[in-house]
Order: sequence, then C-alpha cells, then structure tokens
Amino acid sequence: MKKNVLALSIAAMIGGFAGAASAQTFTAPSATKFEQSEGGVGHILVVPYFTTQNDNMSVFHVVNTDTVNGKALKVRFRGAANSDDILDFTVFLSPYDVWTGSVQADANGSYFMTADNSCTYPNIHGQKVSFVQDRLADGWTAEKRVNNTKEGYVEILNMADVKPGSDLFNTIKHAANGAPACADTVLERTLAINPTTETAAVGLGYNTPTGQLTGDWYILNVAQTTTFSGAATAIKAVDDAGANARGKFVAFPQDNAATGVAVGDYTADPLFKAGANIRFADGNQVNTPLVAAV
Repeated sequence: MKKNVLALSIAAMIGGFAGAASAQTFTAPSATKFEQSEGGVGHILVVPYFTTQNDNMSVFHVVNTDTVNGKALKVRFRGAANSDDILDFTVFLSPYDVWTGSVQADANGSYFMTADNSCTYPNIHGQKVSFVQDRLADGWTAEKRVNNTKEGYVEILNMADVKPGSDLFNTIKHAANGAPACADTVLERTLAINPTTETAAVGLGYNTPTGQLTGDWYILNVAQTTTFSGAATAIKAVDDAGANARGKFVAFPQDNAATGVAVGDYTADPLFKAGANIRFADGNQVNTPLVAAV
C-alpha cells in the first residue's frame, strides 16, 4: 500500500489560508510545524489500514478531548493502490464527544455506516454510503475497481474549531437526551463560506483549529473470530517551542470552482501534476494534469 499523497488540507493547516483583515477575526494561528504526538492526541489522525477483504469489517472511534470547543472534521478514506479519495465527508463533534463508524462490503465494494448521532454533512446517519470509484482508473475491470475500495487508510483532519455560543455550536452540541439537533439550515450554511473572507467563517462560529483529537480502530472478522486493533497515529501542529498550537482554518467548501493555484506544487498525487518529471507509462510527458483540482 502506497501512502503517496500529501493532502492539501494538511499542508494548508500551517501554511495556507490566513484570512482577510476584518472586524471579526480568528484567534491567530500559532503553529509553525507538525510532529507526531507521542500521547496519541493531535490535529490530524491517520488510521493506517482498513480492510473489508475476506469478510472483514473495520471500525473507528474518534474522540474530541477538548472540553470547551466543538470540532469540524474532514474524514477521508483513501485507497491502497494509489491513495485515491474513495469517500469523504464532514463530521461535527461537540466537546468530549465520541464518534463511531464502520466499513463493510457487499458486491459493489466497501460502504460506510454510522449509527452515531453526532452531526455529519451530508447527513449519513443510519445510511449505507457506498465508496465512490470516480478517482479509480477507467481502464480497470469492474472487479478490480470494486476490490480497490476494499482496503486503504483513513485521514481525519481538524479543519476548524467551533466556538461555544454560536448557532453551529448549539446545533452540534449533544442535548440532555444525548442527541444534537443537527439542523440542516445551520449545517448547510457551513458550505457557503468564501474561503477568502474571514468574516464569513467567523460569523458561522468557526475558529482556528486546536486539535485535541484521539482515536482508535479495529478490524473484526466474525466468521474467523479474529480481531486486530490499534491506536490512530496522531500528528499535532506545534509552535517553535514544541507546544500544541493553533493551525490555520482549512474548512473550505467543496464545489466545482477552480482553485486558482498550482496544486501540483503542494501534493504528491500524480493526477494533479504535470511537467518534465511526470510521464505516462509510454514515456511521453504529461503536459496537463489528468485531474483538475477544484
């Protein structure tokens, strides 16, 4: 399995969007670098392996150890063959929240399910969400495409904190009965952010991310009565003194607008790259990226 992609949102967390000056501002980012967290708590969690091959199922738990702030998380599943994005969505955690989900498989490949009542966008609670095959090679057989959804790894990114008292915080906060409201009208507004306008993001209740995530995983095979488990690898954003720090806001909307930047300079994903060092199997140079970043 090749982990050959440096996700743009990871790089942006310490080197990307700083926001435009305005009356409403984020708490200033203070992180200057990433390091692996020996304590297992950080801004980014990496589950090193999931599989649904041979009737296995993979289960994940993510914990927000922050007692004050909510968290907006990007959960992204990547395939083993080429780190292709085969499923991603947003999860909102309230303080001290625990979120759980699982990956299983049917004839069409892997699918994700969660019975957890923490808010997701889009709302996938209790639904069978099939992994997508859009990024997989067109020349592969149907069987190979299905198999390439059945193992890989998972990235979980703290895109932003959610400030107490905001409408977003109030709708993702677990109520006395255990279930948050997850109001569609509030969650839908989170996709309307113009990432060049800090005021819009702050007005939604967002702030720069402070991490404080931890997680674990296990792979279960009921028929074989076997279980493998482990802790997610945690990566934290720190300042020059090595203390946990605030990263930059990276909760950008997903739409079809062009990025306006040379994405190939910031990623190892060959589908976004072109130039003298990028070549097809026949040796010809790739002059235009095979996938346009949006």
